[in-house]
Order: sequence, then structure tokens, then C-alpha cells
Amino acid sequence: MQAKVNTLCLTKRKPKWLTLRFIKLTSTESVFYSPANNLKGSSALIVIYKIGLTSKTMQYIASQSNHPATVFLNQNEITKRHCNIRWFNQTSEIKRCGHGTLAAANFLIKYFGYCPEVFTSMSNERFTIRVKKQRAQLLLKSIEPKKSELANGELKSVFSSAIKAAYSTGDKNGYTVVLFNEEFNKEFSKDVEKDDLKSLHVDFKALNKLHKNAVIALSIKNIDKKNAIAHFRYFAPQFGVNEDSATGSAVSIIAPLLFRLHGLNKAKLIQQSNNGALLNYEFNNAKVVIY
Repeated sequence: MQAKVNTLCLTKRKPKWLTLRFIKLTSTESVFYSPANNLKGSSALIVIYKIGLTSKTMQYIASQSNHPATVFLNQNEITKRHCNIRWFNQTSEIKRCGHGTLAAANFLIKYFGYCPEVFTSMSNERFTIRVKKQRAQLLLKSIEPKKSELANGELKSVFSSAIKAAYSTGDKNGYTVVLFNEEFNKEFSKDVEKDDLKSLHVDFKALNKLHKNAVIALSIKNIDKKNAIAHFRYFAPQFGVNEDSATGSAVSIIAPLLFRLHGLNKAKLIQQSNNGALLNYEFNNAKVVIY
């Protein structure tokens, strides 16, 4: 996909002062799509801004966008090895955003021919970029989850199927991965491409009220180490998104969990959102490469 650079691709009502004073250029970029598998992936609005853009204005711009994430980069930093990055959805700032970071890196590679080696978030987390065949790969530190008692507690009221186990990170507002009982997977075909998690009913009001973490529903249908496939969905109503269409940062907890449970160093992940997404990863030495 070729990047289309615009002066400001928000809504039909475009405040001229916003365009002229603060914005250098904007564009959209998609990642994790697979036409062969009819998976649309996810898009991000990339905003390259001049100095002086406030958080309030960033949030306003994001609120006018119809993309899952709006990414903000300072024009004075994109030519350096290290570059600060911020992500917003329509209602709030996003703490971690793998798909937005990859989208920004791919846009910079296509439009400028280069991108920073490291993007740094507001919480000082490093998102390292590798470039292979003119495409960006995202390198993240893995997050080791611990087995959680949530499976027997508050999450019971959230999902339509019985939970087998749950694994959570120690951070508040982190991640919880949910695995379901064997009966859930037996309801579906052995075809590894079959829609299994799509039938899962989620009570978003209950999840928003009860749980602090983003929740990842994970289903492992093929654990052949040469061609491993897992399906997942990502829910975060407490952060303004009932279900994310494609999320790269979640792989930082999925990868070490699949290694612990099945000895997998790499796998194909199919995110079963409405648009669908295809993610590949490799896990080694507590680091995850996502592409």
C-alpha cells in the first residue's frame, strides 16, 4: 500500500489555524492485513507536527479521526535515532500501541526512506524497530504473566464460556490472558482457520466495571512447532475500546505464555476481530519480534 500524504485528513471541518500552525503533514497507514486470508488489519492516522502541539489538541485531532489510533511524532525528532511517540484513540491517550508504532515506522520508511531505531513512549518504554526488506519489524521486551485466580472470580460473569485458566501481569492496567475449557474448542471444526473465538459472547459492561486490565481471549488450535497457529481477541472497554481490531503490543504477553505452555518460539496469530488481522512473531531471550 502506498502512503497518501495529506495536509490534514480529519473531518470536513478543518480548522485552518490547526493546519497552518502545528501540522506538518498527515497520512494513514495499515498493518497486519492479509488479502489472501481476507484480513483487513488495522489502520492508524500518522500526524507529523511542529513544536507547540499540546496534549489537548492531540486528543482533539484523535477524536475527529475514524482510525483506531492516531500517532503523533515531532518533525524535529523523526530524523534522529531516538524519537518520542504518542498514541490516542477517540477518547483517551493510549499507554502502549504496537500497531500504531509499526504503522508510523512503515510510513516513515516509505515516505522518507528511513525511520528512527527506537520510539519512546510517555512512560519511557522503548519500542525498537528493525527494517527488513523495507518493512518495519517491532521488537518489544516480553512480559511474563503469572497464573491468576480471576478465572474463578470476577471474569466468570464476563464470558459466555467457562474459563480454564487466566494469566495476568503484575501491573495495574496491564494484561490478562484467558484460556477456555476444552469443551469450548470441541464445538468447532478441527480446521485451524475456522472461526472459533468469534462466537464468544463478551459482557463489556461487566468487564468495564469489574476488571482493571485489558483482557486477551486466546485459543490454541495448532501447536505444530513448524506451523503453529493461535487465535485471539483483545478487549479493553475501560480504555475506551470494547474490542481492538489489531493490536501488536499484546504479543509481548502472548509469546512468553505460548512458550511456557507449548514450547513455541514463533507462531502465526490470527486476531478474530471484525476486520481480522494476521500477526507473526518470534520469541527469544525475553524479547519478541512482531511483524
